[in-house]
Amino acid sequence: MDNKATTDNNATLVVTAIPNPSEMASVQEYLHGVLPLFLSAGGKLVKRLKVDQALLGDPTGMTLVMDFESADKISALFDSDAYQALVPLRDKGFAEMNIWTAHSM
Repeated sequence: MDNKATTDNNATLVVTAIPNPSEMASVQEYLHGVLPLFLSAGGKLVKRLKVDQALLGDPTGMTLVMDFESADKISALFDSDAYQALVPLRDKGFAEMNIWTAHSM
């Protein structure tokens, strides 16, 4: 089997976030709810990271990297009612959040 053919549709979710220090309860509630959603949508955790130092660019507080079968799976997850219910917590708990899909080059 051609390994390249089996991985071409795979997509990676990358999230960078800066928590709002005055809303850490919202941050924890969002994180507690969102990770099970990602896993139930077929996401495979690659890394959860706490950023120690920005060598170039703006620092973020945390980074999440997960692999999914496709970008469509990621889009469907973020469009789902279950994720949309977490958006108010996300918006309250984080000063900034960037969410990207990516694929291998």
